[in-house]
Amino acid sequence: MEIILSGVIKNKDMKRFIISIVLCIIALGSFAEKQRYYCEIKGIQKPLLTGLKIVFDFGENPIYTSWGGLTNKQKIVNEKGEEIRFNSMVDAGNYMSSKGWTLQQAYSSVYSDNFIIQWIFYKDAESPEEAIKGIVTKEQYKNNQK
Repeated sequence: MEIILSGVIKNKDMKRFIISIVLCIIALGSFAEKQRYYCEIKGIQKPLLTGLKIVFDFGENPIYTSWGGLTNKQKIVNEKGEEIRFNSMVDAGNYMSSKGWTLQQAYSSVYSDNFIIQWIFYKDAESPEEAIKGIVTKEQYKNNQK
């Protein structure tokens, strides 16, 4: 009688063990498919105006014009194609956080005699499209309208 009971217990334990292994493999497989994507937010003082010009660099297009300024193509727009105006770098950072991005690093630099604030964000996703889901640049919006 003891042999039969211990055999049943071993079978239950074995089933639990196998189910645990299968669940671990599934969980690890879903993590393995994700990749880290980065976005750099650049803020530069607007000439003769107060406030910052803020652009988003997802690494897809050049963000500087041939004259050394930041291009407007990398500004973020809403679903109607209207530019979203950010009050500050913190406002832009809060926007990225609401889209699932995480701040990794903040620093500043000088480019063509302009002081630039730069914040690096990252997001783990299965594709670039998934990473930027819900975020549309002015250039992407124009391309989608064609």
